[in-house]
Amino acid sequence: MSVHLRVLIVDDEPGARDFLRKRLAEHPDIEVVAEAISVATALVFCGSLHPDVIFLDIKMPHAEGTELLTLLPADPRPEIVFVTAHDDRAVEAFELHALDYLLKPFSAKRMAATVNKLQRHFAGRLASKATGQNSSAGAPLGTIWVHAEKEMLQVELAEIALIESEDSYSRSLPASDFFRIDRFRIINLRQVQHFERVSRDKAFIQLLGVKAPKELRRQSTLRLAQRLKDRVIN
Repeated sequence: MSVHLRVLIVDDEPGARDFLRKRLAEHPDIEVVAEAISVATALVFCGSLHPDVIFLDIKMPHAEGTELLTLLPADPRPEIVFVTAHDDRAVEAFELHALDYLLKPFSAKRMAATVNKLQRHFAGRLASKATGQNSSAGAPLGTIWVHAEKEMLQVELAEIALIESEDSYSRSLPASDFFRIDRFRIINLRQVQHFERVSRDKAFIQLLGVKAPKELRRQSTLRLAQRLKDRVIN
């Protein structure tokens, strides 16, 4: 079942908006209802037009695209597809529950994959409403897009044991199965194979598929021990 989707494009660069509009025009079920050049303008359009999806640039003057998400109402909130030339924001996009992450310049094939994902997502929401089930609009995603050399790959979250970053990031993951052990590492609690405290200030954790155990310091050890205990109780 095809779902008609109303889209808002948010990007400060005219060329980027033109390119995105042309890619979206190849899909008859997508209607671009407006284009915004800033977070402030986008917020006005969201209030008046109520788009289903926002294709959102991250790096923009005055305010980053991610700030728009803090200003939007929680329900109903448009689904977000980040569109950026920067490949180091995929973890942040995951944390913000973005439905997809397009790396500029993207191909027609890559856009088709995004549109297919949007169609499946909204069709599922409609089916849930029809059967009286809770909508999954705010549920954590089942996949994440990660950058690998010159392309973005879709990875099932359940298969991820460890996320490591070379740079620091500040937002925490909302997904119940993921836990930040420090500024640079996030683990999947379902992939924890062994957890051992060797002293008050240090512990080691073994993850499925990861050869070497990861060392944890005191604060991470205490927080992770409590988190694992809570999962057993629940």
